[in-house]
Amino acid sequence: MKKILSKLWLGITALVLIIISLLWLFQIVGLEKFYINERKASLLHAGEKIKDKFLDEKNITEDMKSEIDSYMSSFDAIILIYDNKENLLYNSNPFLKIKDRKPEFRFDKKVKKEIKILPRRFPHPDSSFIISKIPIIDDNEYYGYVLITSPLAPIEEATNILKKQLTLISLISIIIATLLALAFARYFSNPLVKITKASEKIAKGDFSANVDINTKDEIGTLAKTINNMAIKLGQTEKLRKEFIANMSHELKTPISLIRAYSELIKDIDLEENEREEYLDIITDESKRLNSMVEDILYLSKMEAGFLDLKYNDFYIYELVKDVLEKLNYFAKKKNIDIKLLIDDKNKVINGDESKIYQVFYNLINNAINHSFKDGTVTIKINTIKNITKVKIIDNGKGIPKDKLPFIWDRFYKVEKSRKRDFSGTGLGMSIVKSILDAHKFNYGIESEVNKGTTIWIDIDSYSK
Repeated sequence: MKKILSKLWLGITALVLIIISLLWLFQIVGLEKFYINERKASLLHAGEKIKDKFLDEKNITEDMKSEIDSYMSSFDAIILIYDNKENLLYNSNPFLKIKDRKPEFRFDKKVKKEIKILPRRFPHPDSSFIISKIPIIDDNEYYGYVLITSPLAPIEEATNILKKQLTLISLISIIIATLLALAFARYFSNPLVKITKASEKIAKGDFSANVDINTKDEIGTLAKTINNMAIKLGQTEKLRKEFIANMSHELKTPISLIRAYSELIKDIDLEENEREEYLDIITDESKRLNSMVEDILYLSKMEAGFLDLKYNDFYIYELVKDVLEKLNYFAKKKNIDIKLLIDDKNKVINGDESKIYQVFYNLINNAINHSFKDGTVTIKINTIKNITKVKIIDNGKGIPKDKLPFIWDRFYKVEKSRKRDFSGTGLGMSIVKSILDAHKFNYGIESEVNKGTTIWIDIDSYSK
């Protein structure tokens, strides 16, 4: 809290001080210079206009006098026009008798634009004057010059008033900056304290922690992210525990069977057919055990980022046909009819053939396992504009809608029973997802309870 308050106070105060410094710089230090430069530019501009008018008329006309009067009133100026012999042609103030110009009033004899600022002693002790000289030249012929004298308004009094105002503004701004820092610190620190406490609980394994912040800013987004993270971690922890329990059961069963039948073969004099039967059981259980270990190792390898894809072209029909031959035995056990419907057997896809084989094996095997006896599993493969659309459809138990989002999660099993008919590690669908993601294929799942499940995959393809 103290650190946030200090940083906010320093930041806001620094910003206020920078703004105040700029105000002092422009309003106090640069005010007089800015004012004089503006007045110089205005007088030179007015002199140029009068010069142009004189060159047009070649004389002092009434129209020209009217224009000079407008400048005279605008700048509170005295405007004099001299010829090339220093004779006065025009005096805008007839009450001002000009016999001779004092030294401060004289300009360089060279023909050029000049501006002088006369101190307060001339011609009035309470104000300074600015005088501009604009030569009248046309086609390199010198006719004379225009002299404009204008008083500079005293700005010291205005400057002193501004100094007092800016001093007061500076003090008020610093007080407001401190109050804002306190308000912002409280606004930001309270949610951060909540987030910190929730994070500490999550770090200790309490995934029920919740950050109660409903703002629509970045802090609110962070709070929602932490809450979602806690939910996901809680789900993962639950699945991990279920996985450990399942694995304990799944590993224990084949090991126990292998050990039991090995001891029977060793200790009992068996008939040849019994011996062969027991050896088949040992072989099947060892394969089952090996398959589980391979799934675990495979998923660990993928999560570590070592999924190395070896792309090659192959016929999708031939691959699916090989998978069905491997799974035909399991389908016959449940009297399940497998239908393969494909519109083009010559469609070729590009990918890692062994990985795609595993995808189809896992998906079709799941469809068989979760179908009712005497049911049907349909594999539809249709091609639309070089996109091969694969659908694997079963008429089994289906998956509740609230469980569909988790079907691709590792360790997840819709059927929690530990009966051997539904055995598995819960890794199959997670492995499928990782392979499809690695190939950048589009895929999805649709399901309805007691009606069945459809898994679809879109794959780029071409005919050969």
